[in-house]
Amino acid sequence: MEHLPIHLVHEARLGGLVQCRWMYPFERTIGKCKRFVKQRNRIEGSICEAYLAKETAHFCSYYFDSHVPCARNRPNRHNVVIEIDPLYPPMSVFNQPGRGSKDRTKKGLSSMEYKSASNHVLLNCPEVQPFLK
Repeated sequence: MEHLPIHLVHEARLGGLVQCRWMYPFERTIGKCKRFVKQRNRIEGSICEAYLAKETAHFCSYYFDSHVPCARNRPNRHNVVIEIDPLYPPMSVFNQPGRGSKDRTKKGLSSMEYKSASNHVLLNCPEVQPFLK
């Protein structure tokens, strides 16, 4: 495998940046277009029709009213509305938007990790700063 560094450098000089010669984005787009195909006799025309229909729908969505649901104005899936009691607002550390993932796993912390995490939270929480002085 000694020859590999030499060939990689030579390939980089010839091809330039990897982003310019990487085919994955194009293959992914073509794969999406191929899934649009309904008529197997004339695949190219079917792909073009489906692509034009998709682009037209996206373009027209800019002219819809804001209350009309479409892919462009869909709310973020991480936005979760949580009712907060105004008398007892949560600390800024715990007032983070979003929700956890479904397949989360529990991991126990060692005593050193726990102390380090609790110190970090307490030192970086603005509500605790008056008590530190």
